[in-house]
Amino acid sequence: MAHTSYSNLAFIAPSSNADLTLLKNNLEAFYNRPVIKTKPEIVSDHHKITITFNDGYRLYIVFNDDEYVNTEAKEMADIFALDWNDNSFDKEKLKTCNKRFEVWGDSDFDMEYFNDSLFVLEEIEQFHDVVIFTM
Repeated sequence: MAHTSYSNLAFIAPSSNADLTLLKNNLEAFYNRPVIKTKPEIVSDHHKITITFNDGYRLYIVFNDDEYVNTEAKEMADIFALDWNDNSFDKEKLKTCNKRFEVWGDSDFDMEYFNDSLFVLEEIEQFHDVVIFTM
């Protein structure tokens, strides 16, 4: 099994405005700022965003609305007391989630892309009614 870094699940409540296209647009706006000299390629299809940096490193964001997502949301509501950022969350709202973003990156032992992974999570967190867990 390949080693991955920065593995997170972002559960999306039915009342959320979370959207993969809007997320891609927000990521592009961030990386197109003049202060960023080396801009990654950001590509999306119907269910996935891939951010590829110049050295080939990739971060992935996949939209998942499979049936088991709600089952896992209910289980996580019973297990976890805090989200990825050590904040409490609405357990009842989490139990209604039937879709999520799955976020991970290629192996990054030197943590060169740690800040990029945090930026992705912060962008996802800007949507309403999203609960993120680090896996």
